[in-house]
Amino acid sequence: MKKYVILTFAVAGIGGTQIYVRNKILFLRSLGWDVTVICTETGDDVVVKELIPYKGHSMPELIKNPFLFSKKQRNEIFGKMRSWIGDGYDEVVIETNIMPATPWGELLAEQIGAKHFIFLIQEDYSLSDIRYMKFFDFKYRRGELAANTKYALKQLFEGYREIPDDKCGELLAVCYNVVEECESEHDSGIIEADYHIGSIGRLNKPFVLPMVKDITAFAKEYPDKTVQLVLFGGSPEQKDYDDIYAAASGASNLKVYITGPIFPVPRHLLKMMDVFVSSAGAARTSTDEGFITIAIDANDYEPIGVVGYTTSEIVHRAPGAAHKSTEELLKRILIDKEFDGKKAAISVSNPDYMVIFRDHMKYLAESADNVEYYQVKQLRPHFLGLIKYRLTKA
Repeated sequence: MKKYVILTFAVAGIGGTQIYVRNKILFLRSLGWDVTVICTETGDDVVVKELIPYKGHSMPELIKNPFLFSKKQRNEIFGKMRSWIGDGYDEVVIETNIMPATPWGELLAEQIGAKHFIFLIQEDYSLSDIRYMKFFDFKYRRGELAANTKYALKQLFEGYREIPDDKCGELLAVCYNVVEECESEHDSGIIEADYHIGSIGRLNKPFVLPMVKDITAFAKEYPDKTVQLVLFGGSPEQKDYDDIYAAASGASNLKVYITGPIFPVPRHLLKMMDVFVSSAGAARTSTDEGFITIAIDANDYEPIGVVGYTTSEIVHRAPGAAHKSTEELLKRILIDKEFDGKKAAISVSNPDYMVIFRDHMKYLAESADNVEYYQVKQLRPHFLGLIKYRLTKA
């Protein structure tokens, strides 16, 4: 039997990562793989039912450098993870999709003789430590490194090495199939307004607060219009809610409604929106449902464009591409009605996730067939950093 292990950031709550992992689990099971998920965040509010079995598989230490811990502590961490994984498998693949955990994934793979596949699905790939660039370059040359956009590895290796366009390691992370027609307790939260602006995704993403400030500025520009911002998502931190309400308080004609963690997203609520402002997979979600969507760049939190009309990108803006402000795009969409009645002019692919994940397995099959692991001890923290960490724990 074959085992697939996913090291990820969370199974609790709801966001693109949880949906991606859920989809990957369903795909792998259809091929006969046994799946184990290990996450770095604790939490009991597991919204996606397929992730409930992994609620107790949390290991917060994985976001820290392995060599901040003693050998005994590392062995205890590995022992617990191996107990979750089990043994007796003919083939084991470990997928790590959260960057800080990649050294742990490599060490764990070496311990159990597994292939370690790094699939980066976050939105910021900037690195400052050349030692990590060497590590990721080793994985890239072996065909064991991929990412969720065609620009991601270019950003990761910027200033270190060139990534050819035809070998950019792009694999899609399917996380947008979250909409269903279902009953909802949130119907009464949608109030009468001239304009309804929706956004799908976790509230603790860094683009959210700048987006709320831009929408507040738009509302202030049109004081004779009532605007409601509906945020389809939540956050584990109350501060994120407080910051959003504080930012929106700058416009008396703007009202905010937050659903909190929600899955699936009721289709009839989305139909009440006039426009969506989201990033990454969430932008694809509303686009696929046929709604005008402004995609926000994960690097600078400014718009990429209107998906399907001025851009096909949903995560990162093409290098050198010009862009408009959120305020200006909202004016063109809501005030000038520029996109009313227009069909999308730019193709945005939306293949079935079973097809997409077959590409993942093909990528793995074409990776190096020999067993070789990076000497992760080369990534150990510098002496002063180690001492500082040990003192904080004393």
